[in-house]
Amino acid sequence: MTASGGTLCLTFDDHYLENWIKAIPLFKKYNAKATFFVCGEVDSKVIASMKTLQDAGHTIGLHGINHAKSVDYVQKNGPVEFMKNEIIPQLEICRKNGIKIRAFAYPNSQRSHETDNELFKEFDFLRTSWAEIRKKDIPVADTNGCFIKKISAKQLFYGFPSSGNFNMEEVKAAMKRAAEENSVLVLYAHNITEEIPPSHHIAVSQLTQLLEYAKTLKLSIKGFNELGTN
Repeated sequence: MTASGGTLCLTFDDHYLENWIKAIPLFKKYNAKATFFVCGEVDSKVIASMKTLQDAGHTIGLHGINHAKSVDYVQKNGPVEFMKNEIIPQLEICRKNGIKIRAFAYPNSQRSHETDNELFKEFDFLRTSWAEIRKKDIPVADTNGCFIKKISAKQLFYGFPSSGNFNMEEVKAAMKRAAEENSVLVLYAHNITEEIPPSHHIAVSQLTQLLEYAKTLKLSIKGFNELGTN
């Protein structure tokens, strides 16, 4: 599968379901679909929130029951226990309740080839951080691993942080490259807030800037479940 016209994937982690739902009208305004990676226990309230997001066209992904660092967990307990305790309980209850799950985001972006192999047994797409491949003083627009031109059936993505007081111009330059070369660029944040936050979250004003710029570039804004589709 190849990217068509350039694709931006906006991804959000953890358990900020209420604020993610509040942002649905903003995403709708720009015909944008996001991916929400949920950590923690999946009870009836969480399922209801997941369905609200999914019914609005967004993708639900998983982020582990306990937000455990996968490599540390596997080294201590083995891959079978990792999948049994961290992954399968979330996955099973989602699938039983009609939540389509294809993607997983690594907590703390801690991954290895061993954990990839285990997780690819259940997921099509994995997301980690560009920190693994970044080179000193090289901007994301020049970091080739962040741009995917051909999407494999099992694909690892290196996401770039769009949170806190991030460099908006650096992100826009990366978006421009994705549009020009018809590739997929993945960004990640956590909560969506009214005020500009200090670290891992994105403000509504910042998100709006990204959506506006994507519109000018004619970038498609897709959830992970839509990748490979036009």
